Parts: sequence; structure tokens; C-alpha cells
Amino acid sequence: MSKKAGYFRLIVWVIFLCFFNHLNAQDNQKLLKDSLTAKPAESSTNFLKDTSLLKKDTLKKAVVATASDSSAPSPSHFQANLTWQSNDVNNGRKDSSTIPLITPEISYIFKSGFEIDLSVGYNTHETSPQVNQYTLDGSYSFNPGNYSGSATLSGFIYSKNSGSTTAEQKGSLAYDNSYDFGFIEPALNLTWTFGNHIPDYQAAFVLQHQYSIGNLSITPTATMNAATQNSYNSYYQNRRFSIPRNDGKPPLPTNVTVSGEVLNADKFQILDYELSVPISYTAGNWTFNFTPTEALPVNPADIKATIKVDTNVKTYTYKETLPNTFYFSLEVTYAFL
Repeated sequence: MSKKAGYFRLIVWVIFLCFFNHLNAQDNQKLLKDSLTAKPAESSTNFLKDTSLLKKDTLKKAVVATASDSSAPSPSHFQANLTWQSNDVNNGRKDSSTIPLITPEISYIFKSGFEIDLSVGYNTHETSPQVNQYTLDGSYSFNPGNYSGSATLSGFIYSKNSGSTTAEQKGSLAYDNSYDFGFIEPALNLTWTFGNHIPDYQAAFVLQHQYSIGNLSITPTATMNAATQNSYNSYYQNRRFSIPRNDGKPPLPTNVTVSGEVLNADKFQILDYELSVPISYTAGNWTFNFTPTEALPVNPADIKATIKVDTNVKTYTYKETLPNTFYFSLEVTYAFL
């Protein structure tokens, strides 16, 4: 059985188990009804907001309901969030060294559905944490019936020493939409990314189902990411072999330079499958999240490497190695309501 077929089979089994578990639970639905909390109106799009790009914001926005109406929308308010992510992984791709990130974020959420987020990511792998990137997001979410939609415009400023595979990106425009059928919630998230490269296009197809008991929610999720890799090519050209890293390896001699090129970077193709189980717990204005993720990359790129020693230039082509990667994030959020 091929690796791709194995990934498909694993995802199909996860979806089947979620569906089977839902069918078994239907007989007890009336008994559990009083103990289940209503799903926040804007949970779907905000939670799926970054399956592949932190993605930039994996947080499920907290919505504090009133005592009289659990589905009442929150008033406009500030919100603070702190996220620690064990490694910076995008579409199954990562830097040669681990980049754990701690990211404080401040948001203002309007009752109308608009939201503004400002965050700073710090690379904690360094001896003293260094700024990895600044991110400014503006989004609008709406939830007619079982449908959820969200449009987000983002701007990024990465450190010149950032080793993130997305470090050549300058901004993105994303539209996330999902529909809750009860037993399963599919989503299609579309992203256009621009920067020091030809724009990239990405589509993420997501299947998930949320189980809620009291203030605790668990959401088994399967994601397939497909995209072009122009920003990844720019990363190989400008960062992969040239920026300093705190990984114990000696730097290249001053007379040696190495650069890379991702061949056929403009080809739109499946890049990885991701299995995750986000867990969220709400206590008053506080929300705590834990999201473990297994990224299963496919379609490794052909890399053309160029090595220059003084005036001598040598090139060769190789296929990159893409091992499966497990990483996780821990988040704590406080809503100023």
C-alpha cells in the first residue's frame, strides 16, 4: 500500500469513528441535552482559521453567554491570548531547526462580527527569545443558520533572522466557510498569500465534529491542505541555508554560499494531511486550549541547490525529506467582559 493510500485510509477511519460514535450517542441525546452547552455561534470559522497558516490563529474565540440566553452574542470587548506552540510547521514543512513559538495576542472583538488582532511571535529556541514575526489581522465573521463564514486580511512582518518556512510572506487574504450538518461539519478554507514571491493559492478541506460536555469541548479534525509553494521557494532561496541558527552546527565559511530553489513551485498540489484533536475548556471569562496535531506531508519537492566556493559554482538536484511531524499548542485566553 502506498504512503498516500495509507494516509487516506487513516483519515477515513477517523471520520468513520466520529460518525459511528455519534450514531451510538443518539439514543442518549435527551438525557445529555441539559448537560451540553450550546456551540458558540462563531466557533467554527475562528477555530478552523489556521489549520495550515498559525496557522496564525488557532484559537477558538471565547464567547461568554448570558445566564438567561446561552446563545446571546457577546458585547464588543477586548480579549488577551497567550499561545505556546512546540514547533512552527506549515503544510507539513518546517525549518531544519525546531522553532518553538510563544505568541501574546491582543484582540478587539466587535459585537457586529468584526475583529482586530495584533500579535508578536517569539522564538524561544534561542538563548534569549527573539522576535520571529509580527501579525496584524482584520476579520469579519457571520453565522446565518448552520453556515459559518469568515473573511480575514492579514499582514506579516518577519525578522530577517526568522527560519520559518512562511517568513517570505507579507500578507494574506483568506475566506473560511463551513456548514454544520450535526453529525459532521465540513469546511473549505481558501487563502491567497503575497510577499517577496509570486502569490500563492491554498485550499484546505476540513472535516470535524465537536463533542461538548459542560464547559469542555473536544473536536476531532481531519484536514487536507493543497497549495502552490512560491513562498516556500523564496524561503529556500533566501533563508534555508543562509540565516544563523542556534542548533550547534558551525556556520559556513565566509567564502562559501549555498542557496536552493524549489522546482515547479507554482504547481498546485496536495501538500499534507493533518489529524488533530483540539480540546477546549471554558471557566468564566477564561478559555484554555490544547491542540495536538500530526502532520503527514506528501509530494516532497525537488530542490536545486547551488554551492559557490569563491568563484567556483556547483549545482545539483535532490528530493527533500519530509518526515511526519507531531506538534502541539497550548493557549490561554481571557475575555474582558
